[in-house]
Parts: sequence; structure tokens; C-alpha cells
Amino acid sequence: MSIKNLITIIILSLLAIASYLFLKSLTSETVEKDNNKEKKAVATAYGVTTRYFNEKNQLQYKLISPKAIEYSNNYGTELAKPDLIVFDEAMVKIWKGNSDKGIISSNKDHLLLKNNVKIIEMPFGNKPTHITGEAMTYQAKKSLLTSNLPVKIDDGIVMQLSDKLTLDTKTKKLNARKKVRAIYNTDKNKVKMKD
Repeated sequence: MSIKNLITIIILSLLAIASYLFLKSLTSETVEKDNNKEKKAVATAYGVTTRYFNEKNQLQYKLISPKAIEYSNNYGTELAKPDLIVFDEAMVKIWKGNSDKGIISSNKDHLLLKNNVKIIEMPFGNKPTHITGEAMTYQAKKSLLTSNLPVKIDDGIVMQLSDKLTLDTKTKKLNARKKVRAIYNTDKNKVKMKD
């Protein structure tokens, strides 16, 4: 191999490496710029009542909030003291809840409830289930309520504490995982004796 060919191969290799490094730096700058889009409030509304429908045009959930702030760049909407009502396919209220703060995604599918979250099964029977915690997410398309923070689940008979929760709001299938503790409430189940 001649020295001329060797120098040509070295120069082409160096150009290829330099091109790769240059393109890699451009890609990371582009990704950083996309991730650092400025979050600006674009609209504020007071006394908000909104309804969200599924692809079959059935009412899926309703939100009521005294104040809502819509943000730019797909950051979603912040809600002050939101009230949530979840409906089944027959448009019957099946769950309700509230919290101090809510954040709904721009596609309206994920609702994050934060600070003093209280979820209650609508009282069709004598013993509705109450779920409380600091943060829970309602995923409308999947009809799931989830939490990765400690929650308290109380149905009047058994009170459970869990560090993780998944609740299918349609089927009422509740999966409490991670450090689950349960207390059976014997006082509420005692038969009262008459004198």
C-alpha cells in the first residue's frame, strides 16, 4: 500500500468521525431545545365544568373546577380543587373524587389528582369504598385509577394501607400492592344487642 493511499484512508476516517460527532452534538441540542419549551399560561377560566367523551361518544367523566389554567406547548391544564365524576357505559355515575390540585394532559386522557385526594365509590349500596392519598392518576381510556404513593382504602369493613394501587373503575377490581396492611373493623360489624 502506498503512503498516498494510507493518507487518503486516514483523512476519510477522520472526516467520518468528525461528521458523526458533529451530527451527535446537533441532535442533543435539538432534543434539549424541544424539552425546554417555555411553559406559558395561555388561558385562565373560572367556574369550569367540562365533560369528556370516549370514542363511542359516551360520557366518560366530568370535571368541575373553580379555576383552570391552560398552558402552551402541550403542558396540559392545571385545575384548582377539581371535582371528578366517572361514568360507566350506561352513563351512570360510578365514582367521584376531589383533590386540592389537578393536572390534565393535553390529550385529556390522564388526570393527575394531587394533595388530599379523596375518591369515593358512588353510594349505590350501604358501604361505598373510600380511597384517600396524596396523588392518584385517572387514565380515562383504560378506566384505571393508579397511585405509586401510599393510599388508604376503606370499605367500612376492612381498612387497607398500601404503597401502590390500581383500580379498574368499571369492574371495581382493586389491586393493592407493595407493603399492604389491612385492619378488620370489628366495631362496625358487631350486632347491636337490644335490652
